[in-house]
Amino acid sequence: MSADSKAHQNFDEAKHASTYSLIQELQSGGKIIYMRHARTKTDWADQASVGLLLDDCSTQRELSEAGKLQATQIGNSLRNHNVLIGRVISSEYCRAIDTAKLSFGKHESNNALNFLPCEVCTESENKIYRQRLLPLLSQSVDQRHNLILVGHDDPFEAVTGIYPEPMGILFIIEPKGEQKFNILGSIHPEDLIKFQPSQR
Repeated sequence: MSADSKAHQNFDEAKHASTYSLIQELQSGGKIIYMRHARTKTDWADQASVGLLLDDCSTQRELSEAGKLQATQIGNSLRNHNVLIGRVISSEYCRAIDTAKLSFGKHESNNALNFLPCEVCTESENKIYRQRLLPLLSQSVDQRHNLILVGHDDPFEAVTGIYPEPMGILFIIEPKGEQKFNILGSIHPEDLIKFQPSQR
């Protein structure tokens, strides 16, 4: 899809794949997981705050204790289901970095996953989001592993037309290259944490 198109053309929420089939897709490797950061203490648009400093977590929304536990449980569940994880890329915001570390024990930061300083973004700002994020969502992935992107709501919505709710949700993406990808479905964090291999 082009930078100005919407990936929701490839995503029908009413018919999205079951948690089991999505885990099977991940077990085969070569996919991208776009994960919204885990739960935070509060929910406010810190990206638009004049006091925001990316190297000072106290100026940002931070993970709650429940969010820290959620992030840890998500990572444990993926490992328990034999989902092989390769690179883990997060935004530069503390809550995304902390989610990546707690879930996967590693991360590298990429500002292409960051917010723009807008609470209600214009179409020109959404176009910037698409230009930044599309290359990450469509990139080739090592078929032996899965790539993790830990990011935020607004950039993902700008590219796909889908609001990633709730915090901790995972979207399973099949990259196609040339700024094209398919969204195979989404896994609610609590469904993943509670999921047992015998469930079909």
